[in-house]
Amino acid sequence: MPLNAPSTGSPPHPHHATPETIKDTLISIMIAFTMAFVFRGFVVEAFVIPTGSMAPTLMGAHMQLRSSETGQEWPLGAWEDNPPNSTNYVDPQPAFISQDPISGTASPKVQRKTYSGDRILVLKYLYALQEPKRFDVIVFKNPTNPADNYIKRLIGLPGEQIALVDGDVFVRTDPAGQETQSFAAADRARLWEQPGWRVQRKDPITQRSVWQLVYDSGLAAMQGGGVGTGPWRAGDPAGWSMSPREYRFEGSGKTELVWDRNAPRSSALVPSGRAMDWEIDDYYPYDEYYYLRGTARFPVSDVRLRCGFEPKQEGGKISMVLAARGHEFRASLGAGKAEIAMREPVTAAGVMGDWKVVTSVDAPALPAGAVSNVEFWHVDQSVQIWLDGKRVADYEYDWSPASRIAFATGKRLVEWMEPQSKDSQGRNVLAEPSIYKPGRCTSARLAFEGGAFSLYRVGLDRDLHYQPASKPRNGNSALGTSPYTPLVLSPDQYFACGDNSPASLDGRLWESVDPWINEQFPSPDGPYARAGVIHRDLLLGKAFFVYWPSLKKEASPVPVPDFGRMRLIW
Repeated sequence: MPLNAPSTGSPPHPHHATPETIKDTLISIMIAFTMAFVFRGFVVEAFVIPTGSMAPTLMGAHMQLRSSETGQEWPLGAWEDNPPNSTNYVDPQPAFISQDPISGTASPKVQRKTYSGDRILVLKYLYALQEPKRFDVIVFKNPTNPADNYIKRLIGLPGEQIALVDGDVFVRTDPAGQETQSFAAADRARLWEQPGWRVQRKDPITQRSVWQLVYDSGLAAMQGGGVGTGPWRAGDPAGWSMSPREYRFEGSGKTELVWDRNAPRSSALVPSGRAMDWEIDDYYPYDEYYYLRGTARFPVSDVRLRCGFEPKQEGGKISMVLAARGHEFRASLGAGKAEIAMREPVTAAGVMGDWKVVTSVDAPALPAGAVSNVEFWHVDQSVQIWLDGKRVADYEYDWSPASRIAFATGKRLVEWMEPQSKDSQGRNVLAEPSIYKPGRCTSARLAFEGGAFSLYRVGLDRDLHYQPASKPRNGNSALGTSPYTPLVLSPDQYFACGDNSPASLDGRLWESVDPWINEQFPSPDGPYARAGVIHRDLLLGKAFFVYWPSLKKEASPVPVPDFGRMRLIW
């Protein structure tokens, strides 16, 4: 019988649909709600970000500002709430003069609507199936107040000793327990000189997600009150033609484009709390209001230089030359080669030795008449060269925390620790931004060979920078940011910090542990042992998606979600 052919015999009786009763409808609704609650309780749960401790990765209550010159939008964190110290922020926020982070133009002193924080999805109980990974964005019960849920980036894993040094994360694992108490107070600096310390490097996806914009010529103001080409200056203006968004060189031979940190940045209308130049530091436009209240800003040497490079003829070559932490790094790309070199100081006065090539590999040529997207990274004690989204060369160097302090400050760690040795619980001597000036990005430039070329989207970004600090109430050194406050994690403990380090109340700064936490999670040495750590059982899950970004209220009478900011969380 052919497939689907009618059968012989009497035709079947038609089936009559039975009308659905109210009882059936209620049962269906109850089943749907039950499945939703089970799913919420055991698989995925939604949370709202209340504050800006993870900004701009995840934004809490904030305002959206827009430049009339460039069209660029950027967030500014809310600062006044009602009632005080709550997350019920005033809408709109009080009038405040803000500044376009690219053009430098001050906005009018007007009130802005307060937007809600990002709404995120969290994979619950993921960590019952797999171990948490460093740099995951985690949600957990706050050990100082378990009624609160916190969201931070995971920095330290069980069994590790953690040091936050010059903005980076260093880890040491010692099966014997690191012997943190074996050093006398006067000799505590030796802790960061011990062997086994390693800087922790982020994977490329995470690193790309946390680069913080400092400047991008693609966002420059075409006209109006902006600062033109911003911080970029031709080393020798001969042959250069520089409009705000395209830099052209028509000459021959070698030339340079230099980052001028002394170039004018700010409008005279902006309060003096904002820097008036292009110094590379851990400034966040999101925190602009708080800088008026004295929030510290630290020099940053972990940066990315990038541009669209269009050579007009074959054989074009582009290089990054960066002076940072007393050393110089050079990364070059062109003529079928990628090369990384560095040189070290040979005298106390900073006289540099000869260039030493540390990496040289074959790489794709830069085609004439086509734009190649070139990136040079100096981050987490590594130098990397990227071409059109692919890494073509890299070099890693390893300094101990003590060496890093010496190179970043120009002074040995033991010398900084000497005044504190008399009071091991005193204020953190490493939490003064000015001591890092010798090790800042003293120069950053792009160098070129091979004739005429054009540049587009010339930008500089900086990495996350975990600030050293002193605790607000007792004034002691923040956890893990000084040899006098060593951080050693037990087999069940984790450590986390916020991406917006200048405005994050995280494990560095917690000063107490809730009594219930002490009772539930005793340690071998007594109660919970240390404020600042997170017990494994307090982890709720991993944040993975922003499903409902802040609402757009001003563009439409009906609030709609900002669908363009729906994204995965890295």
